[in-house]
Order: sequence, then structure tokens, then C-alpha cells
Amino acid sequence: MRRKDRELSRDEALKIIDECEYAVISCVDSKGEIFSLPLSIVRENMSIFIHGATSGGKCENFINGRVCKIVAVSGNSVPRLSSEFFESIKNDHTKLGKYAFTTEYKSAIATTTAHLLSDKDAKLHALRLLSQKYCAAYMSAFDAATPPEVINHMNIFEFKITELSAKAKVIKPS
Repeated sequence: MRRKDRELSRDEALKIIDECEYAVISCVDSKGEIFSLPLSIVRENMSIFIHGATSGGKCENFINGRVCKIVAVSGNSVPRLSSEFFESIKNDHTKLGKYAFTTEYKSAIATTTAHLLSDKDAKLHALRLLSQKYCAAYMSAFDAATPPEVINHMNIFEFKITELSAKAKVIKPS
């Protein structure tokens, strides 16, 4: 990592993954081309889970221990400076670049190995985790929404984290 001053801890990286709205998962496919998708993710321990159809690009690429990168971003925003502070820097290109014409963010990158889950209980557990993260208000109907025939017609993929890094930029006006 070039900017060591922005490096975050492993626990902070995991928190970014947990708090992100979505992540981008990428790998090199069997043709040597980049395959990338923005997906809803959830993490438990050192595994990240997604769901998908039983055919298509995910099924072809997110299996058999294929190495994938997962990029998660949380808290991405343009700084909101006070009028007084902005007025004090508006003619200083260095400070404008540092405080106004920039973004604050937290990002994590996980190197993973992809696996298709086959165990029905493991699939249901991962689907419950995903639902709790994204659809918490509707969990009282989770069992009705996930009868065995539904679970049988979807795939759940597990990405086992092998490496993890994270960084952040937080604007602190002087």
C-alpha cells in the first residue's frame, strides 16, 4: 500500500465489508478476461456470501477455489466544509485539493477463493445472513419465503478470505 498513513487494521477492514451496501467481485475467467459484478454481500467470520441463479457467469466463475478480489467501499462522500473554512482556503490550490476537491472514503479489498455451496443447511444459513442484512424488516416471513424448492433453485457462493487490506481518507480541516 503506497499511502501507509491511510492503512486500516484487519478489524476495520472487516467492518467496512460488513457496512458496505454492495461490493464488486472480480476474477479472471477461463478465457483470460476480467469478470466483474457489483453484488450484495454478507460476511461471517472470514467468509463472504452471495446468492445467484443456477446458471450464468457466477456459476462459471465463482467455483472450484478460483481466486477473486472483492472490493467494498463504505462512507464515500464529498467533504462538507463550513462556509468560514472554505472562504479561508478558496485561493489556495493545495488546501483546495486536500480539503474541498476530494472525497472521504473507507475501502477494503479481500483476496478470496470462491466456492459453490452444496449443503442445504449451509445455503439456508448464508441466505438468512443475507436477508438479515438487506431485508431485516421482513425476517418474520423468512421461512415462508425460503421453502426447499426455492433453495434448490438458487446457488449460494462462499468466498473464503485469504488476504485483506483496507484504507481510509478522512478530512480533518486544520
